[in-house]
This record gives sequence, structure tokens and C-alpha cells, in this order.
Amino acid sequence: MSIEIKTIKNDRFEMRYFQFGTGEKTAVILPGLSLISVMQSAPGVASAYRQMQEEYTVYVFDRRENIPETYTIEEMGRDTAEAFDTLGIKNAYVFGASQGGMIAQSIALKRPELVKKLALCSTVAKMTEENSAILRRWVELALQKNLPALSKSILENVYSEAFVERYGSVLSEYFCGATENDLERFAILAKGCEGFDVSASLSSLACPAFVAGSTKDRIFQIGDFLLLAEKTNARLLVYGDYSHALYDEAPDFLEKLLRFFAENG
Repeated sequence: MSIEIKTIKNDRFEMRYFQFGTGEKTAVILPGLSLISVMQSAPGVASAYRQMQEEYTVYVFDRRENIPETYTIEEMGRDTAEAFDTLGIKNAYVFGASQGGMIAQSIALKRPELVKKLALCSTVAKMTEENSAILRRWVELALQKNLPALSKSILENVYSEAFVERYGSVLSEYFCGATENDLERFAILAKGCEGFDVSASLSSLACPAFVAGSTKDRIFQIGDFLLLAEKTNARLLVYGDYSHALYDEAPDFLEKLLRFFAENG
């Protein structure tokens, strides 16, 4: 599948994105923190979510180019909302994974007209000391330019043992392509999660929400997902067989996501 990478440009920033599908409904995927830009995996993402392409026109956004030295989740949300505006996106079915889920929450709270339904996977409403520990370690390794150790930690903490056994060598080789600029960008984006906390505001969320998480997540805890579901008044889907990247591993996740999007329009 051939996917064109496009760029939004305005007075403040540039942001890359791609789209696929021809459906009348608009969906947005906000991916999680990544060592290498999701834009390099565009064909694979489009293929993984091909079930959406008839009913939805799907947009997948990267973080902005030339990110500042500090870049908070709130700022990521602001910039991504501006990208929505540029493309005329509103009333969208939004799916955010991990850091993308934090950005999605920020957008839904600050710009409710942009989000019709909100699906959140392996993410939190509030960063705590406990769930910040791995991210801080990743920042340290990225700043040290220790790509082998960082790649190993990402594999161990993001994916299940079964997934790593099957795909670990391919992923390790892929991570080896990360440049020094990729490592610097990764460190800034990871640090951007520090202090994120919208837990007190989520009661004002204007759209239906869906939350998914795993009891075996090594980055966040089941209590984080319970809190998020409670604050958003969301249906909670809990897995026990996958790790943080259950959105890539669980074979029925996309089906359940699309069922939530389809309910009551």
C-alpha cells in the first residue's frame, strides 16, 4: 500500500501526517511516543487499520517538526488541534495510544468540538512518580546516546515476552536506524509527559469515551486505567495477556474499538 506523507505548515510549526481510507466519517489516530517517527511505518499502520478504510477517512499525525527544547503534552495537544483546524477536521472519532492518548485527552478537553468519540489505550489521566520511572530512564539513555540499551528497554517494557520472542529481532534492527536527532527528539517528547495531569478536568469531558489497558503493562498500572475510566465515565476493557502495546498485539482490539465508534453513530 502506497501512502503519501504530507506536511501541514503554518506560522508556528510544521507537522507531518498521512491519511488513508475514503469513508464519510473522519477518524484520527494519535500514536504513542516512538523512537523513530510513525511516518516511516505509514504503510504498515494503514494495513493494520485497513478495516476502517471504507467507513472512515483516517488521519495519522506525527508530533511537530523542529520541536522546542521543552514541549509539554498541553502544547502537543494545542499544535495537533491546530493541525485539525488546517485540515478542516472536526467531530472526529479519535483514538490515542499511550502518549497519543494524553494528547487526545488534552484536545477533547480544550477543543470539544473536534472530538465526537474518544478511545484511549494504555494511557493515563495523571503522570505519577511511579509511572514516570521508565520514561525518565529512557530520557537518560537517549541523552547518553546509548541506543542499544534504550532499544532493549523499549522492547522489554512495551511488548510482551511472546511478542518480543516473535518480532524482537526485526524491531531491534528497525531501532538501529535511529539517528542522533531521533534520540534528541525522543528525549524531549518523553520529558513532555512529566507533570501531565488532567484528572480533575475529565468530569467535564463532553464526548463518550472508551478505555483499554492491560494488567501486564510495565509502564502504567491497572490503577491508572481504573482512574482514567472513572474520570471519563468510560467503558473499561482490561486485558491480561498483553503488555503496554496491546493495541498492536491483541487480535480483537481493533474490532472492539470500531464497535465503540459505531455505537449510536
